[in-house]
Amino acid sequence: MAARYPLSDLTDERIKGYVRQRQGEGVSGRTVNMELGELSRAIGQPWSTLWPKVRKLEERKDVGRALSVEEQDRLLDALKDCHTPHLPVLIPLLLLTGMRSSEALTLTWGQIDLMSRTVRVGRANSSNGTGRIIPVNDDLAAVLANHWTAHVKNFGRPMLSDHVFPFGSPLPVDPTRHVIDVKHGWETLREGAGILCRLHDLRHTFATRLAENGVSESTMLALMGHMSRAMLERYSHIRMAAKRDAVAGVRLRSKVENSEAVPVKVPVPHSPHLLQ
Repeated sequence: MAARYPLSDLTDERIKGYVRQRQGEGVSGRTVNMELGELSRAIGQPWSTLWPKVRKLEERKDVGRALSVEEQDRLLDALKDCHTPHLPVLIPLLLLTGMRSSEALTLTWGQIDLMSRTVRVGRANSSNGTGRIIPVNDDLAAVLANHWTAHVKNFGRPMLSDHVFPFGSPLPVDPTRHVIDVKHGWETLREGAGILCRLHDLRHTFATRLAENGVSESTMLALMGHMSRAMLERYSHIRMAAKRDAVAGVRLRSKVENSEAVPVKVPVPHSPHLLQ
C-alpha cells in the first residue's frame, strides 16, 4: 500500500477506503489491523498519530481451537483412505511445524533441507514469520523423505524451485507451479474423520502441544512467527489435563504428617507421538 501512494496521500479517508476494500475481500479484522500496524511501523509513527480517525477493527477471540489427541488420531487414520494426493503430506506438515496452509502450499524443495532437517518458511503474514527456520523431527523427516522419493519417481530429481505440492487435479502434473486450493479434499477428509474444525486449527494444535510440553514463549514465537505475546496466546489453548498437571505439584505443605488421607492420583492419558 505504501508503494502505491505517497506518504502525504495516506490520509484517514484513504486508509478507511483500504479497510473497506479488505473487508469486502473477506479479510479478517485481525489481518487488517496487522497490515496497518506494519505500515505505521514502517512509516515510524504510531497509528493514533497517523490516522486518528481510523479505529482498529474488532478481532474475534473465539476463532480457532486445538484438536484433542483422539481427534488428531482420527484425522491421521482417515488419511489412509484419502483420495487427495497432497493431504497425506500436508496434514502431518501442518501438525508438526505449525505453518499456515498458505505457507505450506507454496513450499519449494529449496526451502527444505533433508540433511540438516529444517524447513525455511517463505513469505508469511508478518515480517517476523518470513524466513523463520523450523526443525524437522523424526516423524516429519520420514514423511518428507517418502514424498521426495515420490517426486523423483513422477517428475525426476526436484529442482530447488520445484514445488513440494505441484499443481494439477486430480493428480499433480506441474511442479513448477504450486497447488492453489485443497479445500474440497480437506472437507472430505475431516468429515470422514468426524471432526468439526478448520485447516488452520492444525496450527492451533501445534502451538498447544508446544505450550503443554513447557516450551518457552520465546521459542514458541520463533517457531510460530508471531509478532506479540497477545497474538501467541490465541494459539496456546492449554487443555484442562495440562492445567491439572501444572497445579498438582503446588502444595500447602511439603509433607503432611500423621494424615489419614489417602492421596488419590487422577490418571491423565499421556499424549502419544503425533505420528505413529
